[in-house]
Amino acid sequence: MPVLPPTALESLSHCLQGRVPRDADWEQIIGCANEHLVGPLLYRRLVQSGQAGQVDPEALSYLASVDAANITRNTMLKAQLDEVLTALTAEGLEAGLMKGAVNLFQAADAADVARMSFDLDIVTSPDQDAAVESVLSRLGYEKFPDSRNQYSLGSYFRADVAGALDIHHRIPERYFGTISARDIKEHSRLVPFGAGAVRIPNAHLRLVTNLAHDMLHDRGVFSGFAHLRYLIDLIELCADPADPAGWQRVEEKFSTYRFKLGLELQCRLIRHLFPEAGFPEGPRSLAGWALHQRRLLRSRLPRLAELEWQMILRLRQTRFWLWLRQPR
Repeated sequence: MPVLPPTALESLSHCLQGRVPRDADWEQIIGCANEHLVGPLLYRRLVQSGQAGQVDPEALSYLASVDAANITRNTMLKAQLDEVLTALTAEGLEAGLMKGAVNLFQAADAADVARMSFDLDIVTSPDQDAAVESVLSRLGYEKFPDSRNQYSLGSYFRADVAGALDIHHRIPERYFGTISARDIKEHSRLVPFGAGAVRIPNAHLRLVTNLAHDMLHDRGVFSGFAHLRYLIDLIELCADPADPAGWQRVEEKFSTYRFKLGLELQCRLIRHLFPEAGFPEGPRSLAGWALHQRRLLRSRLPRLAELEWQMILRLRQTRFWLWLRQPR
């Protein structure tokens, strides 16, 4: 039994499972939901579980407005995605989708998607660069200055759309080889769309991408940050019987020390916050246990977490940090 009272993150996870805490601090819970971009999902889970009557009316009204705004935004994002994919396939170009763009593409109605998305992630081949840029230019898109790099054609914007387009070439090195070009091809399928087809990743590839992005690319292993939106994505990906993720293959992908730590941390936190989700136990180690306890402590003592983060920022300026970043 914890010495410290439940955190906002833990109270929020209870609400997402249809269990409203007694004397809930809705300002704190909603603030946490906004920070983790799960406000629309929180509203829907409260309504679906029949617990909406236990929520402060003003808080429930606010969450309803957040959900309505997200429906409007996702409707715009889905229309934007359809327009871009229609234009690309009309030129005989193959595009793949990543992360939130997959949810929007697969949804019959954007209102069915509670997930909040910053942008639309599209994957194209480098040998199509000139043609892709020509299509986007005709659609009125402009490129953000200095957004092109070795992994991406760049990020594009247009004044009348809801989000940026991130055009990827390949997976960044901070994924440390967990996802190869062969993986992308083997664990995806071509779905007819417009005048051509769009490449959609299966649950296995989406799950590995999620883990690698949050724990390796965003350095979640070392930062100690917890992103509830990514945890919920993992739960939903593992719970879909129509598209099994293949957990043994996931563990094989995360067989090296750093990968395994990232996988263990996510498994531990999901099983702590969502014990009834039936999520796999994953690997177990003393280091993983210590880093998991650190994440929980950070959520319970935000001032200490801020102090620790300032120390990490200072550490990043040393040679020791360069050593830490080496693949293991």
